[in-house]
Amino acid sequence: MYIEQVNSPQDIKQFSAEQLRQLAGEVRNVLLTKLSAHGGHVGPNLGMVEVTIALHYVFNSPTDKMVYDVSHQSYTHKMLTGRKGAFLNPEDYDVVSGYTNPRESGHDFFTIGHTSTSVSLACGLSKARDLKGGHENIIAVIGDGSLSGGEAYEGLSNAGEMGTNL
Repeated sequence: MYIEQVNSPQDIKQFSAEQLRQLAGEVRNVLLTKLSAHGGHVGPNLGMVEVTIALHYVFNSPTDKMVYDVSHQSYTHKMLTGRKGAFLNPEDYDVVSGYTNPRESGHDFFTIGHTSTSVSLACGLSKARDLKGGHENIIAVIGDGSLSGGEAYEGLSNAGEMGTNL
């Protein structure tokens, strides 16, 4: 299994397109196995498998910072960032939270679970990066459901005014 070879996002950068497709299938199987036995957020995670693999393939986490709007869609992110055991091994199912959590991993920047906040949070990370003279990418992962919240529009407005790499 390819997922067993992944201990950090750097590991997937060596995979071919076909291996990445197979990895996505393995991730889905792992998600369905764990979530059917233990509970959790099924839909948001199944919908984010390929997107998350692509983000980690293209960007350099944790240098490049990804902020998930609905961080209970971050299970694939957790698997690719050294926490796969909590999804593969039933005895470890409770080792990770259902959301991103900086205490779990340097790849997580906020403990947050619900919608419309990613762009605003990414604006803050971008501003801090710019003040420090950094050059890393800041990525806000937001979907259509989160765009119904007013804070998302405020974040988008601020992001547009910043004129920076966000």
